[in-house]
Amino acid sequence: MNNWQEIHREKLLSLESAVGKLASGDKIWAGGLLSIPVVFLKELDKHLDLFSDCEIYTGLMTTPFEFLKPQYQNNFKHISLFMGPIERKLQGNGNIEITNFHFSNFEDIFEKLQPNTVVVEVTPPNEDGFVSLGACGGVATKVALKHASKVIFVVNEQQPFIGNQDNIVHVDCADALVEGHHSIASPKAGQPSELETEIAKHVSPYVKDGMTVQIGIGTISNAMGMALRDRKDLGVHTEMFTESLMEMCKAGAVSGTKKNHMPNKIVAAFAAGPQEVMDFLHNNPDIEMGSMSEVVNPYEVAKNDNFVSINTCLMIDLVGQVASEGAGFSQISGSGGQLDFVRAANMAKNGVSILALAATREGKDGLESNIRLSLPVGTPITTPRNDVHIVATEYGSVNLRGMTVSERVHALANIAHPDFRESLLAEAKQHGLVK
Repeated sequence: MNNWQEIHREKLLSLESAVGKLASGDKIWAGGLLSIPVVFLKELDKHLDLFSDCEIYTGLMTTPFEFLKPQYQNNFKHISLFMGPIERKLQGNGNIEITNFHFSNFEDIFEKLQPNTVVVEVTPPNEDGFVSLGACGGVATKVALKHASKVIFVVNEQQPFIGNQDNIVHVDCADALVEGHHSIASPKAGQPSELETEIAKHVSPYVKDGMTVQIGIGTISNAMGMALRDRKDLGVHTEMFTESLMEMCKAGAVSGTKKNHMPNKIVAAFAAGPQEVMDFLHNNPDIEMGSMSEVVNPYEVAKNDNFVSINTCLMIDLVGQVASEGAGFSQISGSGGQLDFVRAANMAKNGVSILALAATREGKDGLESNIRLSLPVGTPITTPRNDVHIVATEYGSVNLRGMTVSERVHALANIAHPDFRESLLAEAKQHGLVK
């Protein structure tokens, strides 16, 4: 028996015993999205009253754990580093506080948080005793491990083994190992809607053969990827590897041969999707799963010539200020890596940054325009107007770079829903934005 196998056997604990490794006052990094140790946290839910003054940091929860209820905030204060649907539902009436930051600043955030404990999912060890951090290993786990004095790995055989150096750790790094097998796959995405397809039609002409792409999260972004399956020799340098990017790869659109930075490698910080995506990632030597703070660092990303960043947003005002993470004082998601990639595209040689949105949404009183005179009071600005390049809706696209204020107003009004164009221009005139 090899030494690592002895280590594995000695450190393997039951779920209850592993939870017993925690102590009051611990500051715990419990991963983001698919690295969150679901089975471990369900066991923890049974013993919450045994602990006090703990803090637990996660992002994009997939399960409504018991500790998220407000009565447990003195046991495990929960801080979300990026909101998903569960966190969104609980804000204001659950055990959740929000920290907003650009993902390129993850290192600095963890320097402040100083988690002393890491509990995340990993793969079973390979023949050399290394576990992979799996589909979401780039979401700060390596950063958190620098600060941790206590490490618990939850082994899940459903995690894909992504074996580049930044995404593996030896089992001797762990103080305890526990088995927590469960499916991490999500349902397969449906076909893009007619609206999403129309938006993609106005975005796809900007993406030429041989460019390196970043595509964000969401149904509109998914449609973008589907629209690019006929391209050739694309590269990928992205925050999240998605089903649409996998489809591009399988269609032959991605080769990476034209990338001047990390050629032939698909660079990402995390991934999610149906089982087909997990299977695509598993033992795929073309995947480079890097640390989030490095993968989205604008200076690193901008090393890619001909880089195109494609992201979605919620609203934009008539001078180009973009809201992507909230409306008014209501938080919806997080800053993430959007501005990092926008600025990277602006810095890259022949770079292009695209922000896409639906022209309207259903409001309390009927249809509302997502292109507005001004954003609602309290709305956070994710991308400042001076950084915005291309904006696209289902009615067209505009390049705001170098435009005057009045030119921006007319350009953005022109890609708004036809029912709102006249009123938008009238409001702009009333407030002196146009003559």
